[in-house]
Amino acid sequence: MRFSAWSLRVISVCSALIFVPSAWAHLSVSPTRVSVGEAVDLTFGAPNEDDDLGVDHVTLSVPAGFDLDDAEAKPGWTQSRSGDSITWSGGRIPKSEYATFGIRGTAPSTPGTVTFNVLVGDRTGKSITYRVGLDVVKSTTRDNGARSLGKAAIVVALGAAALGLAALFLGIYVWLRPPPAA
Repeated sequence: MRFSAWSLRVISVCSALIFVPSAWAHLSVSPTRVSVGEAVDLTFGAPNEDDDLGVDHVTLSVPAGFDLDDAEAKPGWTQSRSGDSITWSGGRIPKSEYATFGIRGTAPSTPGTVTFNVLVGDRTGKSITYRVGLDVVKSTTRDNGARSLGKAAIVVALGAAALGLAALFLGIYVWLRPPPAA
C-alpha cells in the first residue's frame, strides 16, 4: 500500500498523539473513558523526561468516588498503600523512558471528569505532580473491532466457498456434457 508524504505525516502525528503522553499532561492513562460504576483496570504511563538520576518513586492518588481495589505488583518495585493512595518505590525509570503502573477499581457512580494526582520523583527529593483526567460517562461503546473482523472473515470465507462450489459444478458440467456435434 502506498501513502503520500502528507498521509505519512498525518499518521506520524496521530501516532504521536495516541502513543506518547500528551505534551500538556506528560502522563497518560488508558483507557481515557469509562462507564459509571464500571469495574476498570487503569494503566498510567509515568515518564522520566529529564531526570539523570532516574525516577525511583511514583505515588498515585485516586479521586473521590473512585473505589480503589488493587494495584499492580511491579518486579523491582515495592508497593505501599495509604488510604486512597498507592506508592511504588525502589525501582528506577531511566531518563527519557517511561514505565506503566496499573490499578483496578470501580469508577464513580456519577458522570463527569475525575482527576488522578500522580507524583513522580527521584531520590534527591525532586518531584513533579501530574493531574490526569478520566472521563466517566453514562455508557461507553465497546470496541467490537475483533468481532466485526471475525464476522467479515466468515462472510469472505463463505463467499469463497460458494465460488469454489460454483467452479466445481461448472467443471463437472463441462466434463459431463456431450461433445458438440461436428
